[in-house]
Amino acid sequence: MSSSHDFDAEGIVFVDSDEEVRIQTKEVFEGRVQLLESIVDAENSVIAGEADVVFIGPSLATAEGVAEAAALSELDPQLIVILVAPIDVPGEVLRAAIRSGLSDVVEAPLTIAAVTEALSAAERISKRRAEAPPPASPKPNAEGRIITVMAAKGGSGKTVFASNVATLLARWGNPERVVIADADLQFGDVALVLQVDPKHTVVNAAKEGERLDAQFLETVLASTSSGMRVLAAPLEPAFADEVPTVIYTRILGMLREMFDYVIVDTAPSLDERLLAILDKSDIVLFVVDMDLPSVKNAKLALETLRILNYPANKIRLVLNRSNSKARLDVDEIERSLRLPISASVPSDGLLPASVNEGIPIVDSHPKSKPAKAFEDVTRLLMDSRPAAPSQDDQKKRRFGR
Repeated sequence: MSSSHDFDAEGIVFVDSDEEVRIQTKEVFEGRVQLLESIVDAENSVIAGEADVVFIGPSLATAEGVAEAAALSELDPQLIVILVAPIDVPGEVLRAAIRSGLSDVVEAPLTIAAVTEALSAAERISKRRAEAPPPASPKPNAEGRIITVMAAKGGSGKTVFASNVATLLARWGNPERVVIADADLQFGDVALVLQVDPKHTVVNAAKEGERLDAQFLETVLASTSSGMRVLAAPLEPAFADEVPTVIYTRILGMLREMFDYVIVDTAPSLDERLLAILDKSDIVLFVVDMDLPSVKNAKLALETLRILNYPANKIRLVLNRSNSKARLDVDEIERSLRLPISASVPSDGLLPASVNEGIPIVDSHPKSKPAKAFEDVTRLLMDSRPAAPSQDDQKKRRFGR
């Protein structure tokens, strides 16, 4: 644990009605944090100008405690109020904390590391709110675009594609208007590749069911250092069953309304969840590796989509490791897949290094050939709009409903 000697505790108040909890907190922070017994004591501290940040202890992590804590912000709009909740806190208490405008919720027991992280997050949120323009009136067709990255075979590099494309979209626009969603619910690596340590995952959003709203969903999203948002996959494969397909597609619909670009990284399997996600997508980036098994699987997947009458004009084929020694001819691949190759990314030793570093290659080596290729892919996505469907297409059924 970090030493509290380097920790600035001025203006920080910890409130808990349990004396034992207060004693433990005093020991952790060597008595440097102001300890109070009740919300009323905290109110007096705020009024006296002695509190900039108030941590509400686990003994007060109740619906009533949250309501009283939320009232503190009325005394000082700049006050940061954070709930310290036990791991088994009821879901309705968490929802109340989020909807009442508390700055954050951290897990008990309170530590110096948790305080430092919570204060940094609160500072970022305050900055975003201060810099955010006033909400505009809703306009027709103002929804964001869902860009889904898929591959028919594992190891084809789709997560690398998704993370680099999302990073470029964030760089070229407003990073806070870009979100990358990890739809590989068992083995998703988006958070790992982007060096994000999420407090919450899509499981937290899914548990809300029909009660889920944009305000709650916003709190589930993690942030990269640039401000781009991340909807992380479950922390354990078993939790994937807690995210029904109908809920996941509803979440994507909400993200479309909240962001300009929603990049979805998917699992390498053509199952019900992927089909439903594809039906929601505006553009599909289909990653094909330069080896025979990848091309064979891609052909099977595309044939399945054709049988299901999925609009081919939404699909953009991209080659990964295009300079490999697989001796596969690009023209032959296009004939086999019955779609043109829209872009290609060469292999490079810098790519696996960037993955291990947790920094997309467009950031770590922006002048490299793969980075330039990812720029071409991203421009393709920004410029492309699916053509209007023909009368025949309009008659075809859709799937994933």
